[in-house]
Amino acid sequence: MTLFRGGLLVLGVVGLGVACSDSLHRAPPLFSEANNVERVRSSVVFDTVWVVGGLDDTLLASPGIPRHDGALGVVFFDFQTKKASRIGADGDVLWSWGREGEGPGEIKNVRAMDVRDDGSVVLVDSGNRRLLTLSPSGELLDEVSLAGTGSVQSAAALSEGTLALHSDRAVFAIWSAEGGVVEAAAPAGLGELRLLQHQGNVTRWRDRRWVFGFGVGNGWLVFDGSQLAGTYPYVAHSEFPEVRYVRQGLSQYWYTPVRPPSSGRSLSVLADTLFVLFGGQRFAGRTLDKYDLSTGKYIDSDLLPHYANRAVVGSDRLFTVNNSALFPSVVALKRVLSSEVIETR
Repeated sequence: MTLFRGGLLVLGVVGLGVACSDSLHRAPPLFSEANNVERVRSSVVFDTVWVVGGLDDTLLASPGIPRHDGALGVVFFDFQTKKASRIGADGDVLWSWGREGEGPGEIKNVRAMDVRDDGSVVLVDSGNRRLLTLSPSGELLDEVSLAGTGSVQSAAALSEGTLALHSDRAVFAIWSAEGGVVEAAAPAGLGELRLLQHQGNVTRWRDRRWVFGFGVGNGWLVFDGSQLAGTYPYVAHSEFPEVRYVRQGLSQYWYTPVRPPSSGRSLSVLADTLFVLFGGQRFAGRTLDKYDLSTGKYIDSDLLPHYANRAVVGSDRLFTVNNSALFPSVVALKRVLSSEVIETR
């Protein structure tokens, strides 16, 4: 169970002991701070192409997990309505699919989704421990068992039908229909992180290469299949949160004494560039940091025209999701070059 108590993020479970204990866990330093690097805004501004949601639209309840559909549209999953939807290039909703339940063709707890190269949509249902595949037109194609992964928080569809997964059990893993789950390598010290410290997102780079970015930590990782290929810090240093453990009577709680800012809200890749939506103290939810995936170096940052919980980059569009507002929205933006470059520390 995860909840907020007085602004504190709490993860609680029922224990069997009666003793009372309290301990503080600090995360190990997995990344070094970027040296002599300042965040700089790029020479790009954005025009709005379309908006779905808002005051006059009741389609959206709690949209999340946006994924570029491989054309000029976007696919997302609504956590409240339990439906996956695809919006086309003109802002029309092309299809919506989903029915809550435990039977065939039903979903229970989807927190991870991605789009394959052929346009099919993969839903990871941790509640039913199943992997479901939808056609590009939103029809259910198949569903297979997905055992041994725990609760999957994020997924990336790789080549040859494999998936890169981030979960509470395997942390990083590669899944395939033939081989099941194979745990991926991880940097030294990762095993010391508690669940509240290794939140984050994964996204595909190309072929079997993929990226994980910490949501409340200080950097991102590159993998080649199940092998760790590189570790890199974010341009803005962000400490991993401290986690406190409390056990009293039959209850056990892990919580963060100070609610941390989300340093990496979402990830997406275009060619060899990684885009990270920053959620720190300044320009939170409006700063899209860019990194060179080949070298790990920071490039520059785009300043979005509005606040976003998630952002995903496509070949000709940038899609943002805002599910914090009273009336959620999904917005398509188009880049327009500008001659002005402004520092955004």
